[in-house]
Amino acid sequence: MYFKLQILYFLLRNKLRGSFRNRVQLESFQKRQWKHFAQKTILKSPFYRKYATIPLNEFPVMYKELFMEHFDAINTVGIKKQEAMETALKAEETRDFASEINGITVGLSTGTSGKRGLFLASKTERAQWVAMVLHRVVKWSIFKQQKVAFFLRANSNLYSSVQSSVLAFHFFDIFRKTEELVVELGRLQPDIVAAQPSLLRYLAEAQKVGTLNIKPQQIISFAEILYDDDRTVIEEIFGIKITEVYQCTEGFLGVSCTHGTMHLNEDVAIFKKKYVDERRFIPIVTDFTRTSQPIIRYEMTDILSERSTPCPCGSALLGIERIEGRADDVLVFEEKGKTITIFPDTLVRKIARVTDDFSHYRITQVAVDRLKVTVETEPKNKQKVSHLIETAILDVLKEQAIENVVVEFREDEINAKGAKHRRVVRMFK
Repeated sequence: MYFKLQILYFLLRNKLRGSFRNRVQLESFQKRQWKHFAQKTILKSPFYRKYATIPLNEFPVMYKELFMEHFDAINTVGIKKQEAMETALKAEETRDFASEINGITVGLSTGTSGKRGLFLASKTERAQWVAMVLHRVVKWSIFKQQKVAFFLRANSNLYSSVQSSVLAFHFFDIFRKTEELVVELGRLQPDIVAAQPSLLRYLAEAQKVGTLNIKPQQIISFAEILYDDDRTVIEEIFGIKITEVYQCTEGFLGVSCTHGTMHLNEDVAIFKKKYVDERRFIPIVTDFTRTSQPIIRYEMTDILSERSTPCPCGSALLGIERIEGRADDVLVFEEKGKTITIFPDTLVRKIARVTDDFSHYRITQVAVDRLKVTVETEPKNKQKVSHLIETAILDVLKEQAIENVVVEFREDEINAKGAKHRRVVRMFK
């Protein structure tokens, strides 16, 4: 009962606060929240305690490997990395995800990098997260309980906290056979479907051919990059706009508005921009709501492209044109002694202009002069689609004066079961 009251408290607080009229108001709010966070939380973290009196911009920049290395000293609840990892791995093995240590939810994440990460969440943090989801993401009603089909690699107390009188949460384990999930989804007849874009695309195609017949009122995309061609197919088949969520181990970072613009959740975190060109940047995140596991000056591996014009919705929260991919997956070529980089989105958009006759594809750079491509499409179209994709890739390379790159097509499996789908991958440093 107390947990539900906490959710109600945070939900009302979010609603009563309203939206920020301008950046000045927002940044003033962030400064107050950071000051409060620094006074209440930082002193409880053995790792950050020594930085308590210095300005935020002088804190060390954190990244995943360093974060995991200092896991024991960073968290404020005395949980050891070894115990947390054992608890999370046991949950993965048994598929029983009610994993807690001293009342703290423990979860395992691999992210798009495939490297293990651990996240901690107290009951208060869980309540804040649920309130934020109810406030900003899920379309719910007090008059009818909405059935939510949530497709996940691993369940968690964090996600099942959404269960309530207004939302009936149903966990779909993506390690199960996809055909079984489709049948189960048809039986459920969900009001809301939340899944990775690659799985949403599969469900859309099942709906198109008639093996699935559902009428969701909302579709939520998360965990992977939502590419424009996937968005178009999914929205056309189901007849509704997708709500896109930017959620990862480091926190609930953003959600799309009614106009389809992704806005960063700057009312729970401060985002500093590490620019890689005029509009693309890598976010460095400081979350002033994460008290059990402080996220301070945490450098992500994602590349975001900021919106060049204000969003029609009027929000003061930073608008993002798109999430383009991981910094580690920017392709790197050598030409006449110069290093030339190509962003994943450049290739994806070029291919989208020449063909959409595929389910999935992956471009893997295995060396500076070699690309491996795998395509999933109808066997009768394989040769034509492969040719169109190869031509698009070579055109992009030619535009950058890159020559002598071998493009090789393979029949490999694109994704291991449960893995996040990445269309463009670089396999070397």
